[in-house]
This record gives sequence, C-alpha cells and structure tokens, in this order.
Amino acid sequence: MKTSRDYSPARQRVAASVRARLERFLKRRGYLAVATPMLESTDLFLKKSGGELAASMYSFTDPSGRRVSLRPEFTSSVVRAFVDGLLKGPLPQRWLYAGQVFRHETDGGSGEFEQLGAEVLGAGSAEADAEVLALAAQGLTALGVTGHRLRVGHIGVAAAMYGALGLSERTRTFMMGSLAALRSGKESVEDVRARAERLALFNMGRNRQLARITQALPSEDAAEMVRGFMSSGLDGTTGQRTQDEILRRYSKKLRETGEPEVFDRALALSQGLIRSTGPVGKARAMLSKLMVQHSIPESVLQPLDAVLTALSRYDLHGVPVVLDLAATRGLAYYTGTVFDIEHPRVKGSPSLGGGGRYDDLVAALGGKQAPAIGFAYALPRVVQLLPRDFSPDDGDQYAAVLVTAQEAGMDEAVVTAERLRAQGIPAELDLESKSDADAAKYAKLRGIETIMRVGQGGRVTEQII
Repeated sequence: MKTSRDYSPARQRVAASVRARLERFLKRRGYLAVATPMLESTDLFLKKSGGELAASMYSFTDPSGRRVSLRPEFTSSVVRAFVDGLLKGPLPQRWLYAGQVFRHETDGGSGEFEQLGAEVLGAGSAEADAEVLALAAQGLTALGVTGHRLRVGHIGVAAAMYGALGLSERTRTFMMGSLAALRSGKESVEDVRARAERLALFNMGRNRQLARITQALPSEDAAEMVRGFMSSGLDGTTGQRTQDEILRRYSKKLRETGEPEVFDRALALSQGLIRSTGPVGKARAMLSKLMVQHSIPESVLQPLDAVLTALSRYDLHGVPVVLDLAATRGLAYYTGTVFDIEHPRVKGSPSLGGGGRYDDLVAALGGKQAPAIGFAYALPRVVQLLPRDFSPDDGDQYAAVLVTAQEAGMDEAVVTAERLRAQGIPAELDLESKSDADAAKYAKLRGIETIMRVGQGGRVTEQII
C-alpha cells in the first residue's frame, strides 16, 4: 500500500503557490497563522470524536509509555492550543493553518495529505457561520477553480426535528447516523429498522408495557420497580458489573426505549429529509411541507434560516449552494451548521473539504464553554482542479542562471554565483559538466535559459539557450 504522496519539483511548486495564495486570501480577512504539533496525545482526538475517528488514526505508544497519534485533523489541536492559553487575543479569534494530516483509508489510498483551513473561536452567530461558508467558496474561486458548490446542512436543526417527534437522544443519534446509509442505498428502511430493534431502541414484545410504565414514573421509582421485577433473578455480580449497575442500566434503557410507531415516523422523516435536498429556495419550500406533514413547528428551522440570510449578503461569484439537512459529515463534534465543498471532477469523492460548527469542543477539551466554527481544504484535490493557465507564484524576480567554470577554478565560479545570489538572482552552480555542450544540455533539462561561463581571471560570458 502506498502511504504517502511524492511530489515532483514542478508539482511541489504549484502546491506551494496554492498554499501561499490561500494564506494571503485568509490573512486579508483577519486570519493569523498558527502551527500545531504533528504528534499529539491520542486522547485529544477521541474526547469528542470517539471510535469514529479512532479507526482511521495512526496511533502508537511512545518510549515514555504515552499513547500518541499523528494528527488526523487540525481542529482539535487548534482548540487545545486555545484552551492551553497559547492563542492569545480578544474574542473572536481567527486562525489559519496548513500542514500534513494522517488518516488510514480503507480503500488502500494514501494515508497522508495536506490540509489548509481556518477556525473562528468565540463567535456563535449566524454571521460567523456565513463568513466561514463564504471563505470556503471564495477561496477556491480566487485560485481560478470553477464548478465547485457548497452543500450545507445543520446538525442542530436536524436533531431538533427528530426531537420534536419525541425521540430520545440515543435514538436521535442513531437516526442521524443512519442518514448517509439510507441516502446511498447501502441500507434500506427495513435494514435500519431491524438494526434499531437489535439495539432495543424500541420494544415490540413483552417489555413494551413495562417501558411505558417506567417512562411515566420518576426515575428513582422506575428503578425500584425494575429492581422488584428482576432482583430475584440476579445473584451478586454478572461479569464485571454489580447487580445494582445492571438494574440501573436496564432501567435507563427502558425509560429511553421508544414506541415503534414513533420510530417509524422518524424513518419517514429521514426519507423526507433526503428528498428535500436541492437549491436553497426549492429545498427550503420542501422542508416547510415536511414540517407540516410531521407536525413540527416551523420555528425549528429558524437557526438554518438565519445562516442562509447571513450568507445571502456575500457575493459567491456564482458558486451554487445546495441545502441538505440529511448531511451530517463525519466527526461527532459538530453541533450546528455543517458543509462540504464539492466538485464533480474529483475522482472517488466529490469533496474538496468542508467543516462546520463545534460549540461543545472547547469545553470537552477542558476550556470554558465557547462557540467555534471552522473548515479545511484537502489541498491535493484542490490542485487537481486548477485551471490550465494557473501560473505558480515565483518568489524570485529573476530567472535562474547556471554558473559553469570549465576554464577556471571552482573558487571563481563560487564567487560569481554568490555575487549573483546577493543581488537576488537565483544561481545554480554547475558541478559535473565536462563541456559547454554538457552544460547546455543540463541547463535545458533543468528549465534554465541562461548560462554564465566563468573564464580565466574571473571573466564571465553569458549565453541564452
């Protein structure tokens, strides 16, 4: 398996230019560059993402016995630096970053790629969401990329819609986690329902009436009732859990178990969310109909409407916005607006990157509660989409020259090359050529058009090839 990407000098020059231009684009909008370690404590990435991210991480035990991981993403590291007090300044803070991230890909693809992104810490408004969405679209346009679009969802609004049906938090999480499989056809409605039944998210058998009774009682009374039903069948401990622990867990599960009819309504809502995807105007109208169909208050959509209104103030230069409340992205720490940047020409996956709001992550990593939102580009995919006339930035004002010394000693050639470099002219020293023809051939292969020959007494002749 190939685990890294090798860049030729030409491709590296293009990638460096893309990175520099995007950094300039962000800096002009108030974002400051920050660097974070490539190696972090594994726990940092698991506190909110859990096993979902763990399966793709490169983790190992360092010589001191500490469990560490190559960073799979930047957001947690930036937030950790903020919590540690290393990122100073008034709120909101705007930060940008660029560098390698490492994720194992199950299809055998590269486990290393470069991200460039931005984070806004301490701003919870719809205007902050709109700024980040606009940055993601406009940054690519500034590079000359065309044909991309934003796919925008809202985790908080989707969760509130499921909550309005009376689903427990556990079942809401299950339903939202099933949206991607339903949309892709990987699972049918029957498959999702069967999986929910195996997880006891609703009861079909003899426990159904017991679940209804426990839900109607205060938690302590419900636990006592369950204890009365079951304690005679339990003796001491079972496995690693005590009798009390088993009873508490069972009582909690009963109280969170839903009715199959409610679960079926949630499945119907999931199908409706998947169908209600498209351009903002059309999709928003379909969502209104869906709300009426499921007796969900229209006010539940207010946070989404606020973001869309704020985004309408920006000129996206023709980049279309697709509204998709079935979009949930991958990482579990998202709480509000989520989005992907898509392009149909990217092989395997249409995503050029994306991000979203993660208002609980700062507190989860030990800081005071603070809202936050961010996004990142996958730079290798962005490079694939550059226009043919893209011209890499060149830090040098002058074309490079080759300094060769067949007639004189290398000491005079070095002096000449150093003098040119001091003047800002990139000069490469010819180390191996045996003749003028060899030097000309080498220069052509290197893309160098000027040769400076150093002769006796330091006399220099110039040749354009």
